[in-house]
Amino acid sequence: MASGPKFADLVPRLVSAFVLLGVAGLGLWLGGPVLALLLSVLGAVMLWEYFRLIVRLTKPFAMGATVITAALLAVSLILEDRFAVTAEATDSALPQVLAPAPVALIVMALAMLAVMAVVRKSWLETAFGAMIPAATFLFFYLHQSVPAAMWLVVATVIATDVAGYFFGKLIGGPKFWPTLSPNKTWAGTVSGWLCAALIAVAVGWSSPFGTVIVGVLFLMVVSFAAQMSDIAESALKRRAGVKDSSNLLPGHGGVLDRFDGMMGGFLVAGLTFVLVGYAMVP
Repeated sequence: MASGPKFADLVPRLVSAFVLLGVAGLGLWLGGPVLALLLSVLGAVMLWEYFRLIVRLTKPFAMGATVITAALLAVSLILEDRFAVTAEATDSALPQVLAPAPVALIVMALAMLAVMAVVRKSWLETAFGAMIPAATFLFFYLHQSVPAAMWLVVATVIATDVAGYFFGKLIGGPKFWPTLSPNKTWAGTVSGWLCAALIAVAVGWSSPFGTVIVGVLFLMVVSFAAQMSDIAESALKRRAGVKDSSNLLPGHGGVLDRFDGMMGGFLVAGLTFVLVGYAMVP
């Protein structure tokens, strides 16, 4: 195992990661209302960290904003679980959710607007805050509708993060965007894209060549979106003068620190499936 000062935080990162994987695995296995509840709690914590430390609202104001936006997010997830358009409703042979419930989308949009109304600062802070309920909702949508795609996105974001962490530290070299995220290197960034491509090839190696190419491009875009979301959070923390969004997760910082990449990845992947639909599914 790698050791030394470059990897001093590796053990607490691994312990926290295993605990998170256990909780997440249980929620994903049970699905439905249980997963909706778990995601509601996760979203509430991310919103609290965002309002309190990233945007630096006063504690009472941050608490009120968190309660309102998290409640709207929870309602949108419950409505999605209850009223999503299913394959049976469209006489399809596939027992899957085909489209998000319109009423759930409306409530989720209200959650996004609630965040934007509270913040009203720079476009980056506003957009990042609105992404929290949107990405959480789209994660749930993909789990209900295209679970295979959900797992591919999860694997891609994790592989991107792990590759960026190890190869960035081992290889070093030029920084990717030093003014926003001084620790990100081109070596770590490109290694994330390559891992995404390898995942697509490994999953679709027996598929037609065109399908594999589409899969490679799709997962590389997901990887890049995850990296950009990570960099955006780093930039916002630098503006706020904080190192971590909180200290809830040893070795990782806050929940936002751990799931910022997932937010970017699922925002892109979820919107792709909402807009393009099952044209991407064989």
